[in-house]
Amino acid sequence: MENQVKWQAAANHTLWFAVVVVVATGAQLVARKAGLYDLTAHEAEGLNTIILLVGSIYSVMYAFVIFVIWGQFTEVEAFTMRECNTLNDLARFSFHLSPDAGRAIRGAINDYTQGVIKHEWKALAARRQDRQTEKAFSDLMKVVIEFQPATPNETLLHGRLIDIARKSGEHRDERIAKSLTRVPATLERLVSTMAAVLLALVFVYPFHHPAAGAACFVLVALVLFLARLVMDDTDNPFEGVCNVSARPFAELTNG
Repeated sequence: MENQVKWQAAANHTLWFAVVVVVATGAQLVARKAGLYDLTAHEAEGLNTIILLVGSIYSVMYAFVIFVIWGQFTEVEAFTMRECNTLNDLARFSFHLSPDAGRAIRGAINDYTQGVIKHEWKALAARRQDRQTEKAFSDLMKVVIEFQPATPNETLLHGRLIDIARKSGEHRDERIAKSLTRVPATLERLVSTMAAVLLALVFVYPFHHPAAGAACFVLVALVLFLARLVMDDTDNPFEGVCNVSARPFAELTNG
């Protein structure tokens, strides 16, 4: 169901793009009949220079944005794995405690991971924190810290469990911080504006043949559309076609 929603959203974007391209191509034909390209033909050399300049600046800005977004995307994945690894260590060490204490810790881990899968992933996609899941993690920390060792071996393990829980909390905080980070609106508008300017310059460029002009316009529009689609998709690690999966938490719960 989740994958169906993702691909449905991508299909809607593609349909919108197709409609815009058809309308713009028709507008090109109207503009050609109206004599627009007779006027711009005298400025072909200047248009070449501007297209090259704007395209070069756009490519640099887009590369910078993707570099930042992809770095954040991979960091969210890395912190997710680190957090799940520490939780797995916590569950593994809990088997060396008394049965009641071990069950309490593993139950708290299960409640927390279920909260991450069912509630927190959706909340982070909407750029907000989930209070219910935060409380579940606080309850987990409380169970670990307030555990009362009954034997010398459990006393040694208690310190180790607290250290593991603390590291898990650090990884969680880093994961949340990176998950809520998005591209600044001003930078996003700048990239979008430059893409629109570049497309407009291609639209008014005086190609000798209408078919060549339409084909080049569609090609540039397709490249800019896909570039924007990739930027928007990876900027939110929890929604879209490519995203950070909650499977490590699900595997931890199943385990």
